[in-house]
Amino acid sequence: PLVFSAAHQVAVIECLEDTDETLQRRTLELLYKMTNPVNVEFITEKMLDFLRGTTEIFLRKDLTQKVCHLAERHAPNNIWYVQTTTNLFEIS
Repeated sequence: PLVFSAAHQVAVIECLEDTDETLQRRTLELLYKMTNPVNVEFITEKMLDFLRGTTEIFLRKDLTQKVCHLAERHAPNNIWYVQTTTNLFEIS
């Protein structure tokens, strides 16, 4: 699964740039599900970037919860966790 995630991660992230909101939402859900300790830093950064650019309230709430959960579950260290959650609070 880790190899699969790494091999397809970039292709999935490119879907966030599509204008189709349904595709964006499904892409965010897929990224959430494919996050692991190896790619958590990369994926959460992409999710935070996306969060910065959206104004849709439900999506912002959902994405905030997802990033928070990923940070709690897969944080590589305490410093990264604090920085990520601080960024999340500032953005959301």
